[in-house]
Parts: sequence; structure tokens; C-alpha cells
Amino acid sequence: MVSFIIYRLIRKRKLLRRLTRTRVFYVALFFITMWLVNAGLFYYSEHVVAGRPDIDFAASLYWSIITMATIGYGDITPVRGLGWIVAGFAALMGILAYTLTVSVIADWFLSTSMRRSMGLMPLKKKKILVIGSSDACREIIDELVINGLGDQVGWLTEKQPRGVIDIDYLIGDPGSEDSLRKAGAGGAEHIYLCLGDDSKTIHTALLLKHMNKKARIYAVVSNAKTEELLKEAGVEYTVSTRLLGRTIASAIFEPTVLEVLSDLVTARGRLDLIEVVAGEKTTIKKLEEELAAKNKRGYKAIIVKRKTGEIIGALDPDTQVEEGDRIVLIEYRITPGSSP
Repeated sequence: MVSFIIYRLIRKRKLLRRLTRTRVFYVALFFITMWLVNAGLFYYSEHVVAGRPDIDFAASLYWSIITMATIGYGDITPVRGLGWIVAGFAALMGILAYTLTVSVIADWFLSTSMRRSMGLMPLKKKKILVIGSSDACREIIDELVINGLGDQVGWLTEKQPRGVIDIDYLIGDPGSEDSLRKAGAGGAEHIYLCLGDDSKTIHTALLLKHMNKKARIYAVVSNAKTEELLKEAGVEYTVSTRLLGRTIASAIFEPTVLEVLSDLVTARGRLDLIEVVAGEKTTIKKLEEELAAKNKRGYKAIIVKRKTGEIIGALDPDTQVEEGDRIVLIEYRITPGSSP
């Protein structure tokens, strides 16, 4: 208990020290000081010098704040002489205090905006974090934005991105725990690693697992050994560049297959691969019809993954799916005159 109290006191002292180093603190201190000084001067000029019994210090505080704000209701007014001088001084100090306050707030907003646009501001409350500066990272980000997840995506990159960036990003070292913490890795639900260097990917993955054991991590790698190591480290999914090599090789003898695959894996094209979790017992045909009626698109189920892990292909319309089964479908745009 004693140690906890000491810890809280130390934290409060640190917070107070940081607060006293800001311009906001000095502006607030100036405002409060002028408010009290003007109230004291008004009390002296009206109560002591002018002998007005209706002016006490509470009334002076009220008059001071109203005069500094240049509102001037007129319910309390000074008498001639010293009271007028005090009123003029209070009005000038009020204008100065409010001008300083507005300038400090505007400067803070401008500074924050510039730091964010330059990738210097920490990322906050991002559910999805992309780490790396390779072209694969841009592809991942573009796909997430197209699917309507742009507000949830943050990007930790080693260098200033090229072109217009539609998401919040932070420039930092992916191998540094401090940079990962600033990027919000500790609270992210999904993390993509696209560093272009397998050794950096392994190092960063281990750091992330240490910082956030609940996050689902996905990585782009270049060899089978790295895939194996990352799987042992708890990385959810890995995509190897070897897969890209095998895929592009099919362009020689199956060019249309490659074209369809390229269309399927992005939301930009006419075709898209989606995954749906069955909410109740139903048939493939009924599920396709419900999705088509809801989204005004066509659907064709191709694979069902049972809750037991069994994968079923070659589906017919009467294939039964149970609650919790995962169904992979091809989603396609319906052209005028065609049916789903």
C-alpha cells in the first residue's frame, strides 16, 4: 500500500513537471493572476477608496472576469477616478489574456496537424497496423482502404511515403520497441509485417508477440525456413514470395487463370473472394440467394470449411451448411439483363 502511494505521488510529480513546461500552463497562470489582481484593485478602488458597501471581494471577482471578457453587463460599474483606471487596465489585460489563449490553442492545432502529416505523431486506437515500407505494404493498405477500413488502419514505415496517404502513419524503426509502442502495436488486433527482410520480420514478430499476445500477425516472407520459424513464434498467417513465383509462371500455359486470380484477390476488380460464417443451418443455394438480395450482387460458393476443420469443395446447391461453418464465395457484379 505504501509503495503504491509513493508510486502515485512520483507519477503526479512527473505529470506536474511536464505540465509546468508547457505554454498553456503559463497562459493559464497569467489569466488567473490578472483575474485576481484586477479583482483586488477593483475592491480597493471601490470598497476601500470609494467606500461602497455593496462591493465585496466576491463581487469584485465577478466584475473582473466580466470586464476581462469585454462583456460589460453594466450591473456593477466603477465610480469616477481610480475605478475608471482599474476598469481600463482590466479590459486591456483581458484582451491580452484571451489573445494569448487563442494563439496557443491555434498553434497547438497547427503543430499537431503538421506533425501528423509528417508522420511524427503517435498512432492511437488503430485496430489494424501495417509495418514496413515495401511495395507489398502499399498493396495491403490500398486493399484495406478499398474495403472501407481506412479509419482503422495505421502504418509504421521506415521512410516518408511517396504520394498522397489516406491513412495515419508514423515514421520509425520497426525493430524498436519504442517505435512499435508509439504505433499502437500493444492495442492492435491485426498486424501485417511487410518489411522485405526476413531477419527483420522474425525480430519484429517476436517483439510484437512480447508486447501484444492477443494480436493476429500476418507476414510476407521470402523463404520456407522463415515461414516455419514464424509459425513456431505464433504468427497467424504467412505469404511467401515463392507463391508469387509459382503463380506468375502459369501465365505461359494458363494466362486466363492468372488474370482471374489477379481479379479475385482484390476488391478493385469485377470478381472478389469473400468469406462468410453461417449463422444457421441452411443450404448453399439459400445462402447465395440471401446474400444476393442483401448486397445486390451475385455469389457462387466454392468451398465450405466445417467447424471440425474439414474442407469440402465441388459444392452443389443442396449442400448443407451448419451454424459456424465458413463458406468461401466468389462475389461478382451483376450486369444489366443477367441473373445471379
